[in-house]
Order: sequence, then C-alpha cells, then structure tokens
Amino acid sequence: MTQSPKNMSALMCELSVALAELSEKMSNLSVTLENSYLESNAPESAAMLEAARETIEKARSS
Repeated sequence: MTQSPKNMSALMCELSVALAELSEKMSNLSVTLENSYLESNAPESAAMLEAARETIEKARSS
C-alpha cells in the first residue's frame, strides 16, 4: 500500500497544520492553568509554590 509523493506531501502538510494548532491550544491551556493556579487562594506551603514556579519557568524556557 504505497502513497504517491504528492499525496504524502499533502498529508504531511495537513499533519503539520494540525500539530501547530494543537501546540497553540496546549499553550493557551497551559497559560490558563498557570494563571488559575497562581491566582487561587488555596493554602500551599512556600516550598510547594516555589516548586510550581520552577516547573512553570522550566516549561517556558523549553
């Protein structure tokens, strides 16, 4: 079952667009969750908050 190069190219373009859209949606979700977490008034220890901030910074830099 072989695909012609033209069909494969079209499929790869569709995949690339879908992955770009997914990446943008995941980024938006990440920002929303980050803001929600940081704005929540849940009682957290200082160590827990610092660990969360470090994780967020690592994610931003990668």
